Amino acid sequence: MAAAVTPMQPEARASYDEVLEVTLWELVWAVSQVADNEVEVIATVAHMLDSGSVRLTGNFRDCPIHFR
Repeated sequence: MAAAVTPMQPEARASYDEVLEVTLWELVWAVSQVADNEVEVIATVAHMLDSGSVRLTGNFRDCPIHFR
């Protein structure tokens, strides 16, 4: 099932140099809307966190998350 995506206004888009701050729930939910399966969700979330393209806020803000 494909998710409907609404384009963001240009002023609301993050620049490529900007790190997005989201909760873990928001990140997993957003990725799951476009991923084909759970393995893809986990791999994508892990990559986004490991690469530094997103930073967690909320309950998991300062928790180290390790990937195998």
